[in-house]
Amino acid sequence: MTKSSTPEYQAQQWWHTDIIDMRPGEIRYRGYPIEALIGNVGFADMVWLMTRGELPTRPQAALLETALMSAVDHGPQAPALPSRVWR
Repeated sequence: MTKSSTPEYQAQQWWHTDIIDMRPGEIRYRGYPIEALIGNVGFADMVWLMTRGELPTRPQAALLETALMSAVDHGPQAPALPSRVWR
C-alpha cells in the first residue's frame, strides 16, 4: 500500500484548502501561525486575511472595520429601514 492510498492521506487531501493548514501541533491561516495572530490582529483584520489572503494595511483595516460597524443596528430605537418605509 502506497502512502497516497492510505485512508489518512486521502482524508488529508480531501480536507486540503489554501486557507487553513493543520498538522499535529500546528495551525496556520493563510500561512500565518495561529499563535502570531491571536491577540495581535482584530476581527476585521482576520476577515480580510481569510477572504483576501493577506493581512490588510491600516487604511484597509479601518475601512473594513467602519463598514462592519455601519452594518450593525445600535439598539432597539435604530431601525434598519427609515420609518417612512413602514407607513
